[in-house]
Amino acid sequence: MKKRLTVTAILLTLALSLVLPIVMTGCAPRDEVLKVYNWSEYIGEDVIGEFEEYYYEITGKNITVKYDLFDENELMYSQIKTTQADYDVICPSDYMVEKMAKENLLIRLEKNLDDLGYGEIEDYRDDVSPLLLSGNVKDGYYFDYDYNQKSGEYNVFSRPYTMGTLGILYANDATAYKNSSYGEYSSMQEYVEANGWAVLWDKAFNQRIMMKNSVRDTYAIGAIYTLLNDRSGEIVLPTMTPSLALNATDENNVKKIEKQLIKQKSLLSGYENDEGKEVIIQGDIDLTLQWAGDAVYAMSSLQEELSRERDLSYFVPYEGSNIFCDAWCIPKYSRNTTAANLWINFMCKGDIAVQNMDYIGYTSGIVSQDVYDYIIENWASEDETDYFVDLSYFFGEDSEFDTIIYVEEEDYNAFEAQFPTLEIVQRCAVMKDYGDKTRDMNRMWRNVKA
Repeated sequence: MKKRLTVTAILLTLALSLVLPIVMTGCAPRDEVLKVYNWSEYIGEDVIGEFEEYYYEITGKNITVKYDLFDENELMYSQIKTTQADYDVICPSDYMVEKMAKENLLIRLEKNLDDLGYGEIEDYRDDVSPLLLSGNVKDGYYFDYDYNQKSGEYNVFSRPYTMGTLGILYANDATAYKNSSYGEYSSMQEYVEANGWAVLWDKAFNQRIMMKNSVRDTYAIGAIYTLLNDRSGEIVLPTMTPSLALNATDENNVKKIEKQLIKQKSLLSGYENDEGKEVIIQGDIDLTLQWAGDAVYAMSSLQEELSRERDLSYFVPYEGSNIFCDAWCIPKYSRNTTAANLWINFMCKGDIAVQNMDYIGYTSGIVSQDVYDYIIENWASEDETDYFVDLSYFFGEDSEFDTIIYVEEEDYNAFEAQFPTLEIVQRCAVMKDYGDKTRDMNRMWRNVKA
């Protein structure tokens, strides 16, 4: 799902990204083409075709969506900044939205869709969770990537698409924990929840662990493991928080974290972009650093696709983790901003948000009736003795919905992965752009993998 791309697809995408702007210009007028640049398998199967129908209903004109893929924010960023690729809509992560806005690489969204010249258009863009709106920044864990402090405006360049956490996907049938040096435990669940991120450094699971082939994701966990648990041998300041740890890019801390990541490397089965969830289902590993949406996918539909079954669970350690949001934006070199604005509006439409969420596993940023109905139909139990989650933080304190959702015990872990509790959200933080430290961080990552 998110960030899932084969080597062949990557090479094809790279090749197309260099020639496609020229080719497409020659194939059709640009007002008949919308060029979308998104993560792999990060959209419902029928959504593109439904948008083309929606566009015709609004404008009376036909449009063809040309859909290209990327597997790293940095690849997408390079295509926009360096090659000036004329994509009309992109889906960067929070830190990249902030970076591209600062570098004048994004176009402001149309404030009033009626100004597009096609009469009154129903606007769905405000049906976004208050959790994800930059204007609701508070307590240090809410998103502030698209907030202009000077003007007081928020979300002028983007609308949230999905949200997710970074956690541990583990196999409940694993037995190596019995040989752990961290203590004695009665189950894999007890072992993981008691030790948090340390399990990814446990020699008992030698060659049974996978990490992300991503400097940001792997460094984030290395930072929390090192800086919040005094793994470096130095005193940790009591003011250290997940947010400070995730965004620690000063030289001394980077060296400490690099040391821990190098120490971990010998224990790993490998680094992966997307195949980790498949490898754990096949039984070749027992622990993998995983995005929540892919964890949901692995715990459900992927096992059916692979004709294999394994008892998997997902856990966000108590020390804290990364919480992220991907958002729709219009890049600077867009040649069809009208269609781009309509695309973003369409993606905020409740029934479309449900299709996307159901397909990709991540939390939709939309809080409409459709999304609420989806939760009730797919997750809710009528038995009030079951586990429950209060989603008022997500739907809003003044929401018209009954945000106390009861979930059967067997479904609770998967539900919590897709819709984390407020307590999980509060112990997570957003990673910022590395800024002028990017080159140093990339150098550190090369050292780790060398």
